Amino acid sequence: MLPAPTATSISMMLGCLGLWALLPAAVQAPPSRRTCVFFEAPGVRGSAKTLGKLLGAGPGPPRVIRCLYSRCCFGIWNLTQDQDQAQVEMQGESIWMALVLLGLVLLLLLLLSSIILALLQRNACRVQGGPEPEPEPEADPDSGRDWSAELPELPELCFSQVIREGGHAMVWAGQLRGKLVAIKAFPLRAVAQFQAERALYELPGLQHDHIVRFIAASRGSPGPLPCGPLLVLELHPKGSLCHYLTQHTSDWGRSLRMALSLAQGLAFLHEERWQDGQYKPGIAHRDLSSQNVLIRDDGSCVIGDLGLALVLPGLAQPPTWAPTQPRGPAAIMEAGTQRYMAPELLDKTLDLQDWGTALRRADVYSLALLLWEILSRCPDLRPDSRPPPFQLAYEAELGSTPTTCELWTLAVEERRRPYIPSTWCCFTTDPGGLRELLEDCWDADPEARLTAECVQQRLTALARPQEAHPFLEG
Repeated sequence: MLPAPTATSISMMLGCLGLWALLPAAVQAPPSRRTCVFFEAPGVRGSAKTLGKLLGAGPGPPRVIRCLYSRCCFGIWNLTQDQDQAQVEMQGESIWMALVLLGLVLLLLLLLSSIILALLQRNACRVQGGPEPEPEPEADPDSGRDWSAELPELPELCFSQVIREGGHAMVWAGQLRGKLVAIKAFPLRAVAQFQAERALYELPGLQHDHIVRFIAASRGSPGPLPCGPLLVLELHPKGSLCHYLTQHTSDWGRSLRMALSLAQGLAFLHEERWQDGQYKPGIAHRDLSSQNVLIRDDGSCVIGDLGLALVLPGLAQPPTWAPTQPRGPAAIMEAGTQRYMAPELLDKTLDLQDWGTALRRADVYSLALLLWEILSRCPDLRPDSRPPPFQLAYEAELGSTPTTCELWTLAVEERRRPYIPSTWCCFTTDPGGLRELLEDCWDADPEARLTAECVQQRLTALARPQEAHPFLEG
């Protein structure tokens, strides 16, 4: 088939389709009886005269060549725009040219068939709802060993039901030796995330009443899924703070207990300490949200999901914590749920010179939004004792799925924060205590924010006995 007449460049066309048509006939006919039209333009380099015997040696074209060694013909044409036609440049025969063309065609068909089969297999997995093939387990780049080499299997571990799906892992409720546990199952592609979170949970001295308790690291999978790394953690059946506040309201005492325990847990994470001969470094959570805070049976809060947490630089920090350190400014600027991100993370102005302090301040901003969510469901802060349905921070202003641009406009450019009702100022013995506390935590200037320890102290001061009915008539 010739190219379209509109082509503007010289085209060298090899007659692939004609080649396939000629092969059967060529195989049947003896070479001595095959003849081809022969033509060579004066400017063509090389010659095909040696491939056969020229017949009809007249001065003008066309001439004929009798094949001596091969059974196939090939041609080269030159398509010119001015003449709008194809001019033949060379005809002759060559067995090596035929074999090269045949090999190229077969290779092309093989590549196309492999691509088509791979696409069909992937689409079949998606239609059937099955998991896509996982990559092979990778070795830990820091230790050079297989990730599963030191992970025991726990035959007593049973998976019950999925309670949360995240970007890097799926959390199951289950049982271990007859006790309820939460099982965080990582796919093989998230081995690095598993290793980082495990390293944090296994830091000495991390045990605290308001930090989720780590039980074991293991490997396994529910059902037929590929075996992957697991974190076995303490289970809190009441669920997340978000779920709890959606279903329940809490009086002042219970609201204060949730708020105070949350501040205590964060203050403990941020603190660098030596205790009983063990060193605990300061840790920034970086993903505080009402989904990552759980409710204990006594109504207090416990901070979970250390998947994005970072060990902070400290005076007494041993070098063994290096695997949990960020690698470059981009890793330091990474954060979790956008709704709770501090303004300096939204506009990429976090202080990288003192990033340990900066990340602590960003956590306090997130803490302030969680305190607002807790207090918004307290009937004692409402004259009619009827708090509105639960809403996430900024949900009233931006809806349930705000974009980064919308959050930046609201929190950075306009410096707006969740609405604080005036009735909140009438409840405590310190009329402006709650408003001042929140405003000092979510201040646009990171350096003006309270520390988590100071938040804990302020909430403790608010826990003094209150009057029976704080609201004034009218």
